[in-house]
Amino acid sequence: MAIVQNPITGRTKKSFGTAVFTKMFDKNVIRSKPLEVKNPRTEAQVKQRNKFATIVAIVKQVVSLLNEIYGKSLTNMTPANKITGLNVKNAFTGDPPVLDHTKLQLCDFDGSMVHDVVLAAQPDQAMNITWSPGTNNADELASKLTFVLFNCQTNHVAIFRDAAVRQDDQATINAPAYWVGAQTALHVMTSDYNQTLDGNPKKIIKFVAGADPASVVQ
Repeated sequence: MAIVQNPITGRTKKSFGTAVFTKMFDKNVIRSKPLEVKNPRTEAQVKQRNKFATIVAIVKQVVSLLNEIYGKSLTNMTPANKITGLNVKNAFTGDPPVLDHTKLQLCDFDGSMVHDVVLAAQPDQAMNITWSPGTNNADELASKLTFVLFNCQTNHVAIFRDAAVRQDDQATINAPAYWVGAQTALHVMTSDYNQTLDGNPKKIIKFVAGADPASVVQ
């Protein structure tokens, strides 16, 4: 490597031939280009890249929910980056790795959540949902639930915002017509009035039902 103090080139950072100009310690430096750039494609690396691509495609569909849930609570990363990292690490099983929708996380908060959720497919893409409210808090009972339905084959997402009141115990949503024959997985977003984030009740979202034969869209 040669150090160049050239009044003509000044702060040049270009390249020619096998040489590259750059800046180091306030001096112009010329170095040679690498003879080859490695792009490792070992079996383990390919698997990791496939897992990452799968989760990124999902996160893009729910990023507005993630931003709503996390608010300003994260300082060193975005909600999308956090959820991507969690799921690349924890949401796959088998070899080659396959996404397990029962392990998919859309947040890592704990808090007030509906219980005993049952997801049952009905004719004409209707999806019946029943649950126990899981709370005696009047504000939580009167709060709205958001349903997030996943197609377990394509990983497509359908979001049903404020689709039911928590105390009602049941609701029906309709899956897209092209989902017929696909297994589905349900996440529910609730409001926890015993915790706050950015001055509002904390949002909690969890996988609660599905990924089973009863969840196959009819």
